[in-house]
Amino acid sequence: MDKKEVILNSLFFSVPAFILVIPGAGEAPFAIISLWSMFYCHKEKINPFKCEHTKLFSFIVIAYFFTSFLSVIASDPSLYAFKRLGTNFHFLVAPWLAAFLLKKLKFSALSRSVKVGAICAGLVALVQYFYFDRRAGGVVNEIIFGDISLLLAFFTLINLFNESAKEKIFSLLSFSFGLSAVIFSLSRGAWIVTPILFSVLIFIWHKQGAISKSSLITICMLATVIISTAGLSPQVQSRFKLMNSEITGYKDTNFTSTGARITLWKAALHVFPNHPIFGYGLHNTKLAASDFFQSEKSKKSIAYYDHFHNEYLNTLVGKGLIGLLGLLGLFFVPIRFFLKNIKYDNESNYATLGIILCIGYIFFGLTNITFGHGILNTFFVFVLAACNHAFYTTSQIEIKE
Repeated sequence: MDKKEVILNSLFFSVPAFILVIPGAGEAPFAIISLWSMFYCHKEKINPFKCEHTKLFSFIVIAYFFTSFLSVIASDPSLYAFKRLGTNFHFLVAPWLAAFLLKKLKFSALSRSVKVGAICAGLVALVQYFYFDRRAGGVVNEIIFGDISLLLAFFTLINLFNESAKEKIFSLLSFSFGLSAVIFSLSRGAWIVTPILFSVLIFIWHKQGAISKSSLITICMLATVIISTAGLSPQVQSRFKLMNSEITGYKDTNFTSTGARITLWKAALHVFPNHPIFGYGLHNTKLAASDFFQSEKSKKSIAYYDHFHNEYLNTLVGKGLIGLLGLLGLFFVPIRFFLKNIKYDNESNYATLGIILCIGYIFFGLTNITFGHGILNTFFVFVLAACNHAFYTTSQIEIKE
């Protein structure tokens, strides 16, 4: 392996492994890899929009970016507006990134980095929670930390039944650390998504024929025990009791964690019809929220929030119905293709990885934004681009059939 390959593999490894625990360890390598991929495609004369391997993926991500661009152009373009548009650059470079990863990234290397990432997240969570007496958040906020830790945890189990005994131990250890990070993040959204991802993974294993009916029952019982045990822990119980009391005592002017979300959701539904097609503009969601409130005190209180704590409502207000269609396409078109490919040995790992990624982000978006933050964009685009193998194999299967 020459020096260039060592550097490239180190960059690939860094994104999933250290994105949550080292500042800039995900976004900086992502930027370098993206530039490298564009030079590579230019040198090799690869057009990701014409290549059968990457064509479908390329149009999906560029369509999503284009909805952001339209929301800026259709509102009041400004320097700040285009600066906000720049936070979506991950999707703009994604086609070239996918072509590059298709040639250079192996699943075994991606699997190792994911497992190390889950372990790192768990170790940092334990230190932050028990030594520093704070919610685990790594180098990001606790919600993002919990969401990505959950995905890393489930990614470690994707190829479990095809691994050696030592690899299985490493995978289960990584899963345990990843799940610990989720618990100590105290992120209720991630906790709620946990049984959903368990169900998805068990469904995929069953479809792949990886587990017998007796094993299926055993795994379901084990998953139930794990989730129930975690649910009875003091950390989980106290957070859900707090949520229940916040809902019970909810008022429009009560900006608790849960109360603020409910108020912001109401505000989004109230202001969305003012600009239903292209939205207020990607850069104007905070301004749009203030249109809902009458008193200056309420407007000042809500000004602290720069999004609606819901990806779908945030997209509706910021980008309108056009933007919502782009968002849904970004999630559900890949899932459609991945589901057709989960039984095929060569690319089933990528298909499973992509399904868990997209379903995770779909549900995370119900209580928080899933895009707009650099780390969330970096993680999603990098992993989905890596899963591009499954898009291509599916298209070939469909032609043969």
